[in-house]
Amino acid sequence: MSAEATVTPSAATTWRSDARTVRTFRYAGGSTLAVALAMGIDWQLSFLAPILALSFLGTPAPRPAPKLMVTFIVIVAAASLFGVTVSALLLPYPIVFLLVEGLLLFLLFYHLARGAPALLVTWLMIALTVIPVMALQSMELAIAIAKGLVVGAAGALAIVWITHVLLPDPITDVASATTAPNGKERSAQPTRHECATRAWLNTVVVFPVVALYLMTGLTSVLILVMIALLSMQPDVSTGYKAGIALIVGNLMGGIAAIVMYELLVMVPEYAYLILLTFLAALFFGGQLFSDKPKAPLFGMAYSTMLLVVLSTTSSFGDADAKAWTRVAQITIAVVYLVVAYGAIRSLRGKPESAHATS
Repeated sequence: MSAEATVTPSAATTWRSDARTVRTFRYAGGSTLAVALAMGIDWQLSFLAPILALSFLGTPAPRPAPKLMVTFIVIVAAASLFGVTVSALLLPYPIVFLLVEGLLLFLLFYHLARGAPALLVTWLMIALTVIPVMALQSMELAIAIAKGLVVGAAGALAIVWITHVLLPDPITDVASATTAPNGKERSAQPTRHECATRAWLNTVVVFPVVALYLMTGLTSVLILVMIALLSMQPDVSTGYKAGIALIVGNLMGGIAAIVMYELLVMVPEYAYLILLTFLAALFFGGQLFSDKPKAPLFGMAYSTMLLVVLSTTSSFGDADAKAWTRVAQITIAVVYLVVAYGAIRSLRGKPESAHATS
């Protein structure tokens, strides 16, 4: 009897030793907790917290260290405070303010090309672009947005840490996850000139959108947020194939969002939202952590789905904005980026793979 017991592993031991299963459940559980927190507290731009959590949970990276998380939150808080301060001082001087925004965008993209964490740079860009746009309406709203970004960052990172503690990777996979990124990073370090060139090209694409918002007073920031998020993708400027993948992934997420939104219209309950989120996360997470060539599209699709649904159902969302309206806004952002980067490649006469190492 004892021999048979030692040969047959328990079900819990079996699935906990499978990296894909562990990461799928961690992805589903973490994103569901983030949605529950975001919609339960419902602060300004709360829908960004689950997106931040997914940026960590959607990769095989190990659990973030507490020091790293604290540093991340402090930098986001400093950037948010800086965004509020610059808005209060320079908004009365539009030309000067636009010049400062352009310089800040260039510096962010430059440090991204130099190896700064894309997630941190993305959060900083949102803080330094969305806060000024909201300040055009009122400084009180800009301050609320700044607080919301800090709260969202803290909440998302806490959830990521907790889910990693509850569902750690198998020991063998932890070792591979901690060693692989470093080797890749050392193998291709761009020169300062290459970094400056990439930063300039990205600024040329993103700055006109920021300037349009600041000059016209547009209030629906979803397009601006999407452009900030997608401009950080390493493949977004590499060619039309990457652009098509971007469109397909977001289209998948848009369709899923419309389906989920219609289900919520039939049963507008908080618990039902949480259940649908968990089930969707299990499906998309299972595909994301598979070995399929198109696996990254499912991570992109799930992020888009949450962005659409949460920005529509949040109490701070536009009352008249339906899910298909949000999908249209995201499509505009994606198509703009694909066309803009394609036009730049054509004008520079560069082949599709010219910036593949971004």
